[in-house]
Amino acid sequence: MINPTWKKLSKETDIQYEGCMSVPQIRGRVERYKNIELTYYDENGNKIVRELNGFFARLVQHECDHLEGIVFLEKVKEHSGFATVDNMNKYNLREKNNKL
Repeated sequence: MINPTWKKLSKETDIQYEGCMSVPQIRGRVERYKNIELTYYDENGNKIVRELNGFFARLVQHECDHLEGIVFLEKVKEHSGFATVDNMNKYNLREKNNKL
């Protein structure tokens, strides 16, 4: 995937815990668009355009942030939006997050 860019396809967002190998023990609640259009070029210079939804839309936004020098920690809006991996497991925060 060369020179990826994306744009939102709707205003619909969701907030979920994200993690990153750059900060392995911390998770944070990040708002992302649910539906995006991804544009990139393959190794032969062909332009590829794809619609992505859900987890894959979130993943692309996260990784494109890295290309801009942004780590997910900068996207957490609430001071209480951080958790350690241990606390995520101990308090089953993933399940609680899906009920919000």
